[in-house]
Amino acid sequence: MILAVNLFMLVLVLAPIVMVVWMSFTPAAYFALPTAHLSLRWYREALSYPGFVDAFGLSVELATLAAVAAVGSGFLAAYGLARFRPRGAALLAGFFASPLLVPSVVFGIAMLQFVNRLGLYNNLAGLVLAHVVVVVPYAIRTLGVTLRTVPEELEWAAMVLGSSRLRTLLRVTLPLSARGLVTAFLFCFLMSFSEVTMTIFMAGPSLQTLPVRLYTYMSDRIDPTVAAVSSLVVLISLALAIVVDLLGGFRLDRGQAGRAGA
Repeated sequence: MILAVNLFMLVLVLAPIVMVVWMSFTPAAYFALPTAHLSLRWYREALSYPGFVDAFGLSVELATLAAVAAVGSGFLAAYGLARFRPRGAALLAGFFASPLLVPSVVFGIAMLQFVNRLGLYNNLAGLVLAHVVVVVPYAIRTLGVTLRTVPEELEWAAMVLGSSRLRTLLRVTLPLSARGLVTAFLFCFLMSFSEVTMTIFMAGPSLQTLPVRLYTYMSDRIDPTVAAVSSLVVLISLALAIVVDLLGGFRLDRGQAGRAGA
């Protein structure tokens, strides 16, 4: 029974994606499932459309900047919680995760008002700031788990031998956390790259990410170019998700969890 339910949910989730990818290979000028011939016509259209190419470049730049900032600040927050264990650590952890509890539309409107006051509307810095707030909870969570699996005794040994805490952080903790840092970066990059609801409020006419550009494109016309671009985004997201999974980002080794709990 459980297996049947899991299979049903798997089909329910994957069927729309498979349909979109399948339709992207249609040779027709309208949405249709190709049965006789497959064509790359709409992929050529998508890659030759300047709006999509520019939007893709902006999305990559934005996601990279947001992921770097989120991982940097998230590591410091996770390190403080894991190593110093301040009073109210659980409250602080909940505060850091609070952006996930706010509806995207409400958060988008709030960030729009905030960046307007800072004069950063329709500015890359404003977009980066908003995306950092959205993705930093994922970085803190991922790096918190990573730091709990790094033996704290190694840091104590380094400091007993005369190393300062900063030197220990740079020479011992960071190298041992490299896998988690890469995982957190890819996770944040993926979340930022695919974010659309909040970004619609933040993106002006000259700064449109790929998801926002797709949304505005469909407001004017609908053709299989949308399916082709969506398929490329799915491919990129799937590749990043596989890399994250291989690095251990979607699972926690039970042995490491046991040591962290101990």
